[in-house]
Amino acid sequence: MSDYDHLAELLRHPENPIVFMEMTAGGAPIGTIKMELFADVCPKTAENFRQFCTGEYRRDGVPVGYKNAQFHRVIQDFMIQGGDFVNGDGTGMTSIYGSKFRDESFELDHSEPGILSMANAGPDTNGCQFFITCAKCDFLDKKHVVFGRVLDGLLTVRKIENVPTGQNNKPKIPIVITQCGQLSCVHAVNTWAETSQILLIVHEMEFIVLLGEGAVGKTSVMVRYVENKFSTQHVSTLQASFLSKKLYVDGKTVDLDIWDTAGQEKFHALGPIYYRSSHGALLIYDITDVHSFEKVKMWVNELKRMLGDEVYLIIIGNKLDLERNRNVDKNEATEYARSIDAGYFETSAKDNIGVIQAFDHLVKGLIERANLSSLEGVEKMSHYGTRGRSDLLVTDDAAPDKKFCCFI
Repeated sequence: MSDYDHLAELLRHPENPIVFMEMTAGGAPIGTIKMELFADVCPKTAENFRQFCTGEYRRDGVPVGYKNAQFHRVIQDFMIQGGDFVNGDGTGMTSIYGSKFRDESFELDHSEPGILSMANAGPDTNGCQFFITCAKCDFLDKKHVVFGRVLDGLLTVRKIENVPTGQNNKPKIPIVITQCGQLSCVHAVNTWAETSQILLIVHEMEFIVLLGEGAVGKTSVMVRYVENKFSTQHVSTLQASFLSKKLYVDGKTVDLDIWDTAGQEKFHALGPIYYRSSHGALLIYDITDVHSFEKVKMWVNELKRMLGDEVYLIIIGNKLDLERNRNVDKNEATEYARSIDAGYFETSAKDNIGVIQAFDHLVKGLIERANLSSLEGVEKMSHYGTRGRSDLLVTDDAAPDKKFCCFI
């Protein structure tokens, strides 16, 4: 069954169009969002969005629409907002019908995450801007026109939802729609390019994941590595956040894009979604917590089951500053790492011990592996991809719920 056929089975109406958006964060591919447009309820609104996705709408012969537009406003537990290809800051407005068009229907509600709805400046001011909900937002019902939903790619929405933001909830890194179009049973409708006979533009990528139980200090290790900071206050991670670091390794530039996501027990079921494309992993435990060490073994088994023996592994015993309270024998941990052909480091994010060495060892190991594969004629992308980039995914425990009171 093709990708389109699978998605078509999920449609609320068989004639509704399916569109897609390929997303990057800071230049790194983070996934594709595939959406059903409710043309059966809001045909005019759906057509406006569809043409901005495909590039069919033109001005002076030039395609106009969402390609290379950014998500300019992101609020956790609420929504992600984009589509302003006019000004790029939420002030631009245009449509295929003119500068704006009327509210078409309020039949559908903002009932769950993944709802696609029109942003506006009041009644009957629909244009090019839209938002995707990250939670139930019933307070927006009858005020904003719901015209679609995410069929596949809610994980990508979650990644965008959790990027760091600054003033006016603007992401601190560019969240860009690098490609978009419409899916059909034969090909992708995409007039941005001269020809398109594929469903999606596929981005090859090597990913590195950082795994472990909650409260072992994964986020602290990440922040120490990227920003050389440490906070004595433990702040649990809510779903995902993003940091990046530029490295120069053996004369090569490597941009590490680091995802910090929730790692509590209820999140484990989502683990394979994140690490199934990974080629390397750092697995962290707390040297004062035997349970966290045993959980590392679980993660190793899961990674090997999903990715095979080729995944590059490093085990990290964190909180070396609490050596006096050690409950995990270093020799035992080292021997276990050796038994699974993994590297082993002990670190203290608090005292900045071993963190840089652990990350650098993994990066260099993956570069060496990529170079070896190239010499052997293996057809694969290098560790840094065509843009010299790799992604790190960090898992941590969940933070307390946060409530936002904002308007679109």
